[in-house]
Amino acid sequence: MSSFLISTSNADGPGFGMFSPIHMMVLLALGIATVLIVSKYYSAGEKERKTFRVRIAVIVLALEVFKDLLLILTGQFTNANWPFELCGMAIFIIAVDAFHSGKTTRELLYSLALPGALMALITPNWVKNDIVNVFVWQSFVIHMLIIAYVLMRLFSREIVPSLKNLWRSVVFLLIVGPLNYWLNFIWGTNFMFLSTPSPGSPLELLGQTFGKFYLFGFTGLLLVFWLFMYLPWEIVKIRKSRRKLRRTA
Repeated sequence: MSSFLISTSNADGPGFGMFSPIHMMVLLALGIATVLIVSKYYSAGEKERKTFRVRIAVIVLALEVFKDLLLILTGQFTNANWPFELCGMAIFIIAVDAFHSGKTTRELLYSLALPGALMALITPNWVKNDIVNVFVWQSFVIHMLIIAYVLMRLFSREIVPSLKNLWRSVVFLLIVGPLNYWLNFIWGTNFMFLSTPSPGSPLELLGQTFGKFYLFGFTGLLLVFWLFMYLPWEIVKIRKSRRKLRRTA
């Protein structure tokens, strides 16, 4: 089979390499595309924004369906290709948010989808593929669109992260975490990297440090991420509250 159609799980390298010049150039191109998407959304009116969100949701979902159909047609589809990864679930969260946005979808997008997609692009697990590969570019583009969707809503102040709403993400993880752990056990998969760390990512260091207590380290890393993601917003809220108190005093 041509390397153009080799799936991520079947690729055996050497590929384009993590943090290679090719990887950096692709990230730069994706960064520029993200800025353009966010800028266009920011300058759009309310009706145009609704249409914009729906279009991105449809494109992201279509890209996932396209990948799965291509894997099936080439005989490469396995249980590992079901959308139980964090970014796979983000596809459906975006679809729900695009049509019926709520506190839960917005918090999930910011606290889970955004950092998950960012880490996927920075330390992709598809680096063993050649850069001229349909699954490589599907992965790059779909993760970029997830990030762009969250950022365009964030910069437009349609998503305002709140620490008091973070419990929604915790409950979500308490539901999907055990489910994925069980699926990993019976299928031999590695959804959400709950079984083994992703090679080349910060999770690999956690695995080496914590050993069989890897998941505790994983949880700690997530809490650190959330600290840095929510602390600036909470500081801004505190400062605004103090200003209001001074004006009324």
